[in-house]
Amino acid sequence: MILKTKIAFTVTILLLILLSSCIKVETFPPEPVIKFKEFKVYPNSDSAAVILSFQDGDGDLGLDIQDTLSPYNPDSYFYYNAYLEYYELMDGVWVKGTADPSGNNFPTADTIVFKNRLPNITPIGQNKALKGDITLTLEPFYYNPVSNHSDSVKYRIVIIDRALNISNTIETEVITH
Repeated sequence: MILKTKIAFTVTILLLILLSSCIKVETFPPEPVIKFKEFKVYPNSDSAAVILSFQDGDGDLGLDIQDTLSPYNPDSYFYYNAYLEYYELMDGVWVKGTADPSGNNFPTADTIVFKNRLPNITPIGQNKALKGDITLTLEPFYYNPVSNHSDSVKYRIVIIDRALNISNTIETEVITH
């Protein structure tokens, strides 16, 4: 009886070891990788959301509120960690949308860029790999309401991790309103 118990215990331990060795830890490159997932306009509003899927191998995505010293100081490009450049279709060509109050879209005008500071989402534990979705809100408008060319728009998007690795650049689908 004791021998059967020892054998059963040993077999159980061996099975647990074999099963635990079969569990794969997901690994990704340290640079963030993003993919466009969805664009959705909020009901009864001119605001919208861009939803991205992402993965980051070392899990250093996002910033804490107190992250304001160099290189994350307010005057730095890295103060924000998600950028959505706004484009409009003008005469069959995609051009950067501008903030010209007359609705003209010309190269010397300030371009429209939605800047976001993603919160720190570093996981606790040994495996820091991250994978999930990010929702970026575009408000009060997702298009330029004074532009003569805002009937077809799109966004070019990048995100940046704390090691200052810049993700791949993606584009949304064409958005019409």
